[in-house]
Amino acid sequence: MDYEDTLTAPSKGPWVVIGLMSGTSLDGLDVAVCEFVAGHDSLDWSGQITHFECFKYPSELASRLRGSMGLTSEKLFQLDRDWARFSAKCVNTLNTKADLLSSHGHTVFHNPKDGYTVQIGSGADLAALTSLPVVCDLRRLDVAYGGQGAPLVPKADSVLFSQYSACLNLGGFANISHLNSQNTRAWDIGVCNNLLNLLASEKGLEYDDRGEIASSGKVMPALLNDLMSLKYHHLPPPKSLGIEWVNAEIRPVLNAYKQLPLEDRMCTSIEYISLTIVNSSETSGEILVTGGGVLNTYLMSRLHALSRNHSFEFVTPDLNMIHGKEAYAFAFLGLLRFLNKPNTLQSVTGAFVSSSSGAVWMPNR
Repeated sequence: MDYEDTLTAPSKGPWVVIGLMSGTSLDGLDVAVCEFVAGHDSLDWSGQITHFECFKYPSELASRLRGSMGLTSEKLFQLDRDWARFSAKCVNTLNTKADLLSSHGHTVFHNPKDGYTVQIGSGADLAALTSLPVVCDLRRLDVAYGGQGAPLVPKADSVLFSQYSACLNLGGFANISHLNSQNTRAWDIGVCNNLLNLLASEKGLEYDDRGEIASSGKVMPALLNDLMSLKYHHLPPPKSLGIEWVNAEIRPVLNAYKQLPLEDRMCTSIEYISLTIVNSSETSGEILVTGGGVLNTYLMSRLHALSRNHSFEFVTPDLNMIHGKEAYAFAFLGLLRFLNKPNTLQSVTGAFVSSSSGAVWMPNR
């Protein structure tokens, strides 16, 4: 599926695109300044991150984002505006000349089964305050076409990281893109940092630094079995997750074992996350691993240990790509939308068609 380019020629280059990503784990706002150069066809692109920063949310804004699912409609629209104002301020501090700003926004609701997904972050405010063309709301058209609206990153993976067998992201959720066949396959594997951070909060911590709490515990077989038995893990792709699933499925299991020491629950959670990832990595060759979970030394040690007898190997890139890959990917997806080219994969999301998804806001300049 292709579209007439009504905006500009992709051969212009390099394209400088600023990508914004805000994950459900609320680590902060990821801002990646990226350069992309088009080749001779739609799959011949190269790119790089030239600058990356993660801006920590002010405590008041973080608190509102954390409780966004329970806000009234008016309060949610105020948060939509305020997230964009904060993000525009971060972008402007970079003082970078760019062609485009591509914003994933911050997910509040994700329920593709009922036909909706909501990522806040007013594109109008972003365009007005940065004076840049803005692409945002990248998931909703795919959902309207019957898709999951996720994962979208596999489109970028298939073009920009084709040298790998697969790409694995360890964010609030773990997701994987399998690239070693003609048709890219991808899905959300399960929970990752959202679970670990939830447990760490019992000690007043934002996260378990390097997995030190988890490494001091032991695996509890009954808890591990209940987590591995969750229905989602036995569903075939396409499938995707939102924080709603954590609240409805993960929390009740944790509550049933809250009498166990935190160290044991954390250790068991690491084992659970690692097993679901290894079970989803049915490939050979190198799997690129990015996302904040890479910094969890104990999680990475379990992944390497459990994959020892398999034909694939987990590899990590430089720090900018570890932290900035999702912002980098959404910068590329936004560029494809700006060029009116397909930026979703029907084979991944389960939509009726692949589409050029996203809203475009043009500032007065």
